[in-house]
Amino acid sequence: MSLLAATNLSLSFGGVHAVEDVSFSVNKGEVFSIIGPNGAGKTTLFNLISRIYDASNGSIRFNEQDISLVPTHRIAELGIARTFQNTELFEQETVLRNLLIGQHVHRRTNLLQEFLFLPSARQQELRFREDVEDVIDLLDLQHYRHQVIANLPYGVRKMVEVARALCLKPMLLLLDEPSSGLNPEETEDLSFQIEDINQELGTTILMVEHDMNLVSRTSTRVMALADGKLIAVGSPVDIQQHPEVLKAYLGE
Repeated sequence: MSLLAATNLSLSFGGVHAVEDVSFSVNKGEVFSIIGPNGAGKTTLFNLISRIYDASNGSIRFNEQDISLVPTHRIAELGIARTFQNTELFEQETVLRNLLIGQHVHRRTNLLQEFLFLPSARQQELRFREDVEDVIDLLDLQHYRHQVIANLPYGVRKMVEVARALCLKPMLLLLDEPSSGLNPEETEDLSFQIEDINQELGTTILMVEHDMNLVSRTSTRVMALADGKLIAVGSPVDIQQHPEVLKAYLGE
C-alpha cells in the first residue's frame, strides 16, 4: 500500500528544469532511497513533498490525501517529518530541550493551562518527556541528554536532528543526506539506527543519500535521478546494475 505517491511532478527555476515529470510511490513500512549527482533534483523533491516549494505541475498524495496545496506548517501535523543536510538545531539549548520542541505539534493544552501548569499541562509534559526518553534510548543519546548542542561533535548533532524529527511521531521520515559529514564508523552506526527506526518504530523512510554502501544496506527500493528526470526504480542490486545508472552515475 502506497503511503506517498508523486505523479508527474515538475518544477523549474528560471527555465531550468529542477524536476521534470517525475512519478514514484513509497510503500508503507519501506526504506526508499533517492540517489543522483548534485543537481539531479533530489533535495528539490524533498522540498516539494514538505511543501517548501509549489510544483509547477503534478500532484502529491500522502496517506490517501492530496497535499499538493497544503500549507507548509501543516505537513508535520499530517505525519511527515524531515531532517536537513545542514543541521537546523537550537545551538544554545540542550539535546533534551531540542527534542521537547519536536513535540509541539502534539500539544493539546492552551496557554493559560501551561502558564498555570494545571494538571492537564503537567500530565502532557510527563507524556512528552517519556516519549522523548524513548527516542533518546533508541538512538543511544543518553550521554548527551543535558549537553548544549553547540558543544557536541557534528556526528552527534546529525543524530539529534533525526531524534527531533522522530519526536513528531511521523508516519513518513524524510532524511536528507544523513551520512553527510560523518566518518565511516558513524555511518555504520547510522545504518543500524535507520534499521531500528524502520523496524522498531514502524516508520516509513524516504532518504536522499550519496553513500551507496549505506543505501544498499538499508534500502528496500532505490530511485535514480539525473538532470531532474527519473532513470530507474528498483532494488539496490538492480539499480547498481542498471545500464543507464552505470552510465549516469558511475561513468561506465
